[in-house]
Amino acid sequence: MSDDVNLVEIDAYVDDQLDLSRRFVVETHLSRNPMEAARVMADLSTRSALRLLAPMPQPMPEDMARKAALLTAPPKGRPIIRRILPFAASFAAAASFALIFLRPSGPPEYVDYAINSHRIAMMRAAMVSQVETPHYDAKEIASNTRIAMPHLPKEWQITDVQLFPTERGPALVVAVKTDAGQNFSLFALRDRSRAPEQPDAVQEGAESVAYWRRGDMSYALTGSGEATVMDATAEALTHNWS
Repeated sequence: MSDDVNLVEIDAYVDDQLDLSRRFVVETHLSRNPMEAARVMADLSTRSALRLLAPMPQPMPEDMARKAALLTAPPKGRPIIRRILPFAASFAAAASFALIFLRPSGPPEYVDYAINSHRIAMMRAAMVSQVETPHYDAKEIASNTRIAMPHLPKEWQITDVQLFPTERGPALVVAVKTDAGQNFSLFALRDRSRAPEQPDAVQEGAESVAYWRRGDMSYALTGSGEATVMDATAEALTHNWS
């Protein structure tokens, strides 16, 4: 555990009780500690699932309740340090039901992580106290995380490389500066998402993001350029594999 981040603060992060500056410190800490990040994301996933249950007026069948209780139970040997939430096991079954049958429209969920990680990378670049990590070894990353990355154009300068925690496990975020001075970040997550195999791009606030899938990997390219430019750049990356 970092001297700057303790368990109490991580609890507060899970409960969304930190201000932006402290959330940034905790997220930076988690990006450098993938095992701890996976644990925190599991807590966040359970918390979100339980919150989905409150509106359900009817209890679910007993057999579904038992299955849901198993899904939301902490791993064996791990102490329960989070506060006990006043929800019945039948509510947990409703969460499983909702997650299975609800199919949201628009970009897949991981695109939000890609946008947030891009903004954090830009914040790190502007903060003297946050040392960037430009070292990038695609083979080493693939060996340790099973995250496959396309070849990046030689004229792109890598400015930062970080692991970013998600509910699906750690994602890799590579921040780059192009020869034209544009700042992009490439987000890669081992997840067979519902992203299309050919890039699709959308405008999300001040950023544009192109997202796509290749086998069990999901990707997103984020930057401040036009969505059409992001889409064309991502399209070029899909053809640049070893």
